[in-house]
Amino acid sequence: MSAPLTIAAPVSRGTALWADLKDLAGSDARLFAFGKRAAWVLVPLTLAIVFVVFGTGPEPRRNWYGDMLGNDFSQIWVAGRAALEGRGGEPYDLPVHLENLKAAFGPECRFAWHYPPVFLMPAAAFATLEPLPAFWLWTVLSLGVFAGAMWFASGRSDAAWIALAHPLVFCNLSYGQNGLFTAALMTVGALLVDRRPWLAGLCFGLLAYKPHFAALAPLLLLITGRRTCLASCLATALALCGASLALFGTAPWLGFLGTLGETNRIILQKAAAGLELNASAFGAVRLLGGPIAVAWALQAVVAALALGLALRAWTKPAEPALRAAALLAAAPLLSPYLPVYDLVPLVPATLLLVLEARRTGGLRRHERGLLLATPLFALLREGAGLTGFPLGLILGLATLACIADRIRPWRFLGGRRSALA
Repeated sequence: MSAPLTIAAPVSRGTALWADLKDLAGSDARLFAFGKRAAWVLVPLTLAIVFVVFGTGPEPRRNWYGDMLGNDFSQIWVAGRAALEGRGGEPYDLPVHLENLKAAFGPECRFAWHYPPVFLMPAAAFATLEPLPAFWLWTVLSLGVFAGAMWFASGRSDAAWIALAHPLVFCNLSYGQNGLFTAALMTVGALLVDRRPWLAGLCFGLLAYKPHFAALAPLLLLITGRRTCLASCLATALALCGASLALFGTAPWLGFLGTLGETNRIILQKAAAGLELNASAFGAVRLLGGPIAVAWALQAVVAALALGLALRAWTKPAEPALRAAALLAAAPLLSPYLPVYDLVPLVPATLLLVLEARRTGGLRRHERGLLLATPLFALLREGAGLTGFPLGLILGLATLACIADRIRPWRFLGGRRSALA
């Protein structure tokens, strides 16, 4: 006599999805495998969108959104072209700079130039090309430098590939910003500080184009007595300043120094770039409608916490990966102006955190939560604008907290074997 036929109860899609998410949250190996599969979709999709949607358009020097070709890269090209033609002081004269932007990309192209004159050197190099090939070259180089730094940090091509799928990478590429160069230099410098101090100092010194990011590393080098690395860093920064002075004269430097107060007014007080763009503690208070005094107070608290973590990691026994991660996570949070694309050092910080977890026994629950929440930050600026909630600051603080948990003294005792291997 045959056995009775048993029909299994149907499983709803919601139940199945919840089961899959629980599986990811409980297994390092499953989470890592899922990350690799997702990256094989997201990275090619990102490149296609950046090159086709943002890098081409129906009109000359316009993308398919109708914006300037390369978005923020447009003013890098305009400032570089002015410097190339012997007019290096013009980017610091706002009315003149706006006219130059209008002539090159139309009246909607309105940016204020806040970079120090050392950045005019790479800008001028790219301005030797027309905007379209210049933007494509900028994109390829920034992506290649960042990918190389992620491979150097992890020693694994698959881990570097997953890092390229992070939403903050797409954010930088779509804006045409320089955050990927910044994150790459900081990562390589932080990891080489003891093995190749001169090279590490060179990387830190090259960050002179972004002073608010460049300041933390020399401070840590000074406090920890890493004189060779500090000397290399300062020599590189001084050489860049001297080269820009020799190439473009004194006008850019006089203009830059003369506009520092105006820069503060435009960026912080007027929030001309939009409240939803600024991911700092200062920006979070302003986004929520708080007064400037409260914004400065919260910024001071967050900056003190970030600086304290960095000092703890660099002055006490700590694994090199965590020491580098602390620098990468802390540096962005020190500044009251933190555009969402400048959060990209959090990507290598998270990568180094995961590598340390793999070495010492696997991810903890809150670390898996951080990784699983990453897709929610795909539209940081838009999400902040729609909800009024400072998503960028939350991501920065969550990353900082996970690193802080790893650097506590009693965390250096090792752990169980990781499932990522």
